[in-house]
Amino acid sequence: MEVFYPRRVNAVLHFLMPQRGLDWRVEVLGTPRLVSATSPERAVPLERKTAALLAYLALEGRASRALLAELLWPDTPSGAARNNLVHVLRRLKEASGVDLVEAGEVLSLGADVRVDVLDVLSSGGEHVEGGGLLDGAALDDLPDFSEWLLAKREELDVVRTRMRQETVEALLARGETSEAVELAERWMDADPLAEDAHRALMRAHYDLGDRPAALRAYHRCKMLLRRELGVDPSPETQRLARAIDLGTVESAAAPRPRRIPLTVLRPPTLVGREDVWARMEEAWAKGLGIVIEGDPGSGKSRLARDFLRSREGYQILFFQGRPGDADVPYATHARNYRQTLEANPDLELPEWVIAELARMLPELGEAPPPLQTELDKRRFYEAKYEVLRRVAERGPVVICTDDVQFMDEPSIEAGAYVGSRFWGDPSTTLRALYTYRTGALPPYGASLVAQMTAAGVIVPMHLTPLSEQAVTTLLADLDVPDATHRTKIARTTRGNVQFVLETVKNLFEDSTVAESPTSKSDDITAMVEQRLARLSPSALQAARAAAVLRLDFTLELVSQTLGIGLLETATAWEELEDAQVVSGEAFSHDLVQESVLTTMPPGVRRILHRSAARVLMTQGAPPARIAGHWQAGEDPRQAARWLVQAGEAAQRALRLGEAHEAYTRALAAALETGDESTAASAREALAILAARVEQAS
Repeated sequence: MEVFYPRRVNAVLHFLMPQRGLDWRVEVLGTPRLVSATSPERAVPLERKTAALLAYLALEGRASRALLAELLWPDTPSGAARNNLVHVLRRLKEASGVDLVEAGEVLSLGADVRVDVLDVLSSGGEHVEGGGLLDGAALDDLPDFSEWLLAKREELDVVRTRMRQETVEALLARGETSEAVELAERWMDADPLAEDAHRALMRAHYDLGDRPAALRAYHRCKMLLRRELGVDPSPETQRLARAIDLGTVESAAAPRPRRIPLTVLRPPTLVGREDVWARMEEAWAKGLGIVIEGDPGSGKSRLARDFLRSREGYQILFFQGRPGDADVPYATHARNYRQTLEANPDLELPEWVIAELARMLPELGEAPPPLQTELDKRRFYEAKYEVLRRVAERGPVVICTDDVQFMDEPSIEAGAYVGSRFWGDPSTTLRALYTYRTGALPPYGASLVAQMTAAGVIVPMHLTPLSEQAVTTLLADLDVPDATHRTKIARTTRGNVQFVLETVKNLFEDSTVAESPTSKSDDITAMVEQRLARLSPSALQAARAAAVLRLDFTLELVSQTLGIGLLETATAWEELEDAQVVSGEAFSHDLVQESVLTTMPPGVRRILHRSAARVLMTQGAPPARIAGHWQAGEDPRQAARWLVQAGEAAQRALRLGEAHEAYTRALAAALETGDESTAASAREALAILAARVEQAS
């Protein structure tokens, strides 16, 4: 028998009966609201701070009451702010009849609460559509929360772009072209300025057999970009349009490229360098330092490594400058001395040496006070010398400093000091070899090389392009079978080793290239760009994130920058390694990294730089590095704040010129954005710095 309760009793029973979070779905994409899972027509609008609270807990997992109170009521005393939070939680429970938020000093969403943004992030492409995160919620009066919200919106955009692109490609590969067109159109409507969406629509129309529609989609993209941004479509979009016009677009269901042999990453034989090798042997016999310089991709690093491996009985310390080092004082030496200590874990060092090294290696303990005088700096440099002296006592050592052009000036200066201590010691067992790009040394480094050459302590050697015969020999070693192809490649690549290798990789990845292996590009960047275009969207985004991070990236940092799981990044990384775009946690060549940066769409680059800045802020990265990412991400307000900190760090390292430059740039950026507080800090820092310089002089 059915029992009918009066309406008031029904309401009481609904309140008293246990409810589950599963009965409600939290929607924070678009207009925030609570939607009943059992009665979708029943929806409760969410007040802006309630929506902000739920979105934050959904994406961050857990947060303390103190943090949430500060984020949502920044100008309210802490006690009153926490009381406001209590009222928000109470009203949320009254509206839903259930504890959507698990109470306590640390808050989190109930385990069975569904949130639309989490569905998007975990759906694998099934729930990509929807509005922007907290669209329509006026939150500009919450500065710290607004900054967090901007970051999460950008991360969500990256995830949605990747999912949409992968889904369109999967549909095309299965021959479901009509569905691909429909999805590409929805994607373009949601993000009209995304060239990825326009290219997807062009390709989908073409695969559907409607070439005129594909070309109309291109012209619509071109018109929109010119009107809104004042730019033309990217070279990638233009190439696709030309291929569509000519009817030469490859099938979306093309077979997986052949795996590139490891011999292409590291050719088995060093060819065409016999004369330089002989000169290196002569300099070595005289006890002189060796300097190898040449154009990018000429094979400097390979020649240096092979020569050093032929030195029996020597311990090799491989120092290396990397892109991004120049922004951070002692960045190169911090990495290289860390590697030296790891290679010699039982090396006994005096306490004063360990303390001085802590200035650049914080894991060694508390550092001494900031450098104030030249005597302080000399003691710091003496500590570096002492490390290498003690390593050299164990047996002959060769220090190879590769890619000097990327090194930061303080590391170059310190390296010159340490080197001078060894040059004057006839009993030393330490030898040195350097490589750098022709014409790429900073003024200070170029001056040092000139001085050392004039003093007769180093012998510079220039690498010329390989001869045509040497290139054909290299290609034969790499099993390029056709003699005609070998001759064409040798002539087109103009003797540049890396250009040769990228061309051969292209041959393995694209069988159509074999018909005319050099007709599609005439420089390394274009060749690499062709190879990047064959990567899956997830692999390409991983390469882009790594290229933006530049300095000492790791898979964990790449994952965090992209806002995806580590396992997903590892899968993408495996593809990049198979394609020899990367080798381990490094690009296969710095020219490949530079090509990834050069060909990256500006909008993607800005988003990744901002995301990288936020990730590095949590990692305790050097302020100059974080400031650089904010600048590249076109956020001058954030850049100004971090430039002030970068100036302070440079000042502590007694790099007063660099400190002045950082403070000056901070002041300009702060004035540009109307940030008077940061501008005042920069002015004060400049005044203190000027007084210090005047006092020292």
